[in-house]
Amino acid sequence: MSALTGIAFAVTIYLTLFAIIVYSEHADPEIFGVRMLIATLASVIVFSSHQMLNTLQEKRLLTVFPSIAGRWFVVFMIVVLSAYVDKTSEQLSRAVMLTWLLVTPFSLTCTALFMRSVAVIYYSNPSRRRKAVLIWSNSACADLVESLRKTPLAAIDVVGFFDNRNESRPPSNLSRLGDLSQATDWIVDPETGHVNVDVVFIGMNTREPPELAEIIAVLEDSTVSTYFVPESLIFGMPGIQLRELAGRPVLASTETPFIGLAALPKRILDLFGSLVGLILLSPILLMIAIGVKLGSPGPVLFKQKRYGIAGRPINVYKFRSMRQSAPDAPVIQAKVGDRRVTPFGGFLRRSSLDELPQLFNVLRGEMSLVGPRPHAIEHNELYRKLVSGYMFRHKIKPGITGWAQVNGLRGETETLEKMEERIDYDLYYIQHWSIWLDIVIIWRTMKVVLGDKNAY
Repeated sequence: MSALTGIAFAVTIYLTLFAIIVYSEHADPEIFGVRMLIATLASVIVFSSHQMLNTLQEKRLLTVFPSIAGRWFVVFMIVVLSAYVDKTSEQLSRAVMLTWLLVTPFSLTCTALFMRSVAVIYYSNPSRRRKAVLIWSNSACADLVESLRKTPLAAIDVVGFFDNRNESRPPSNLSRLGDLSQATDWIVDPETGHVNVDVVFIGMNTREPPELAEIIAVLEDSTVSTYFVPESLIFGMPGIQLRELAGRPVLASTETPFIGLAALPKRILDLFGSLVGLILLSPILLMIAIGVKLGSPGPVLFKQKRYGIAGRPINVYKFRSMRQSAPDAPVIQAKVGDRRVTPFGGFLRRSSLDELPQLFNVLRGEMSLVGPRPHAIEHNELYRKLVSGYMFRHKIKPGITGWAQVNGLRGETETLEKMEERIDYDLYYIQHWSIWLDIVIIWRTMKVVLGDKNAY
């Protein structure tokens, strides 16, 4: 299937260039012939991957487009390099090449959407879908079932689960087919040997029942595809992921995506964004500073110790939005109608303009434009004891904005459940980081800032 995807994209790239040449008055098809061949071969190689196939299963266009554009840019650079090597680059029309570079990502995206629509129709036929059951269900299995239901191209229907526990098990909307002693006879008919299911998902928990060994033995002697679904907390840690280290598979718990040179793209984005932001916003920064000074006595900037990367303390700067309190006063989150907030400070907090001085923190490398929001040290010490995996959010630099904030978790966290939800979003960001995700968060932040009501 991945090879078919590569071929479809290669044909699209070929036809896009062919159409541009046909409608161009400055291009000779014979000159571009070799480039078209190289582009086609490179496209088959670059786009034929399981990762690209998984990307096509995403429903949102914003998720599909950057991956396609990035791979297309690699193909384009291969074509340009080949022309440079055989000294034919001067013969290529710059107008054609530039048009090809800009138009192709959109034609490829249209192809991707068409392929996904055809695949959805193809796999909507029940005969082309696989039937699955869960054995010893857990919360990770519940998440898996939800993802399978949202991903029609996975072509797997989960029909129920087997479990010795009588109480409702996740996912609660699945039927309980029986206990573990009944699973083997249900999966493989003992009389005929007929297999009634295509896939079995086995949940791994902290304590495995003895019947599980017998079920696995039966599955080994069948054609059933077997997957083990570990619950993160089986190891006492959240965010378990399969990684490769020195060529060997390992299970990692919320590993940082910024190791060595992998941190360079994000640092470049932070430097560029903070410099441009400080230059463009300098008149606004000056006006805010004057407004803070006139609004109440005290310094313009508010400095507070927060935890940075690896839990190291840093000084985070904000425009002061509250009246000054005693140096040793406890840190209390602002609430609706908080009397400590000045009138001008209330405007700053609602608009998030009080966060702008943190661009200096980003410039100094202490923070990032996007990342988990830094909490007060007092709150860190409290919630690290209450929320499992809380400190994993400090495996990367804190951010001015974050994935949790653009998903509505901004402002006061008056309940433990809200803080747990915020941490879930932070860990999701760490596990799924990309430059495009940062750009999406920055864009959504601007929209949230204009209409958010959760900051006081």
